Amino acid sequence: MPDRPIHLVAGASSGMGRQTALKLGASGSHVVVAARRLDALEELAGEIEAVGGSGEAMAFDGTDPASVAALIGRIESAHGRLDGAFNNLGDTLGDSPLHETPPERWDATLAVNLTSVFHLMRHEIPLMLRGGGGRIVNTASTGGLRGTKAMSDYSAAKWGLIGLTRSAALDYADQGMVINAIAPGIIATEKFRAFEANMPDLFETLRLATPVQRFGDMGEIADLVCWLLREAPGFMTGAVLPVDGGRTA
Repeated sequence: MPDRPIHLVAGASSGMGRQTALKLGASGSHVVVAARRLDALEELAGEIEAVGGSGEAMAFDGTDPASVAALIGRIESAHGRLDGAFNNLGDTLGDSPLHETPPERWDATLAVNLTSVFHLMRHEIPLMLRGGGGRIVNTASTGGLRGTKAMSDYSAAKWGLIGLTRSAALDYADQGMVINAIAPGIIATEKFRAFEANMPDLFETLRLATPVQRFGDMGEIADLVCWLLREAPGFMTGAVLPVDGGRTA
């Protein structure tokens, strides 16, 4: 597969990461799908093969620096290069006013939403530079563009991720690296649908508060990320692209 770009999707086992991995595979990439659940990753790699792509499953834990280093080391050993990465790690671990936020949840939220991406980029970038450069897309959130009530830990982590993305873009702008972030609003992932079923009135209020009067589709995120990794102009780096139906407009 030397003619195929090598792309990593970290956080690929479900949701936006899964859809993006499928689209990357269908568009001709060899996709390394990485997350904690190896069974889900192996199933996804098979689905990528079924649509004519090339997939490879590698389990890792983004909050463990040694696990991240081992992941990128395996990619280098197997392929000798990395052309692009979608760092799609993150989760909300609870909600509360700031003074009721447990320090343990604060630490865990920053670990999974921010520090994990730092560990990934710290190893992805040298491997990409050895090949002349590459492209990175990080998943931030509209919670990193404005405050979010009762989610100070999550919002702080995503604001930090945007700062990390922009600073890294400046560090390597003259070395062939293109580093951007997306800031999704409410996207209809599998997890979203489970919450919606339990709180239909709340989600209807959120839908009506969205200017386009609907929630985002995972395929829309996949389309954008694939464009950023494969086709977007190299002159666009350090950008943060909201995908939120107009809510931050």
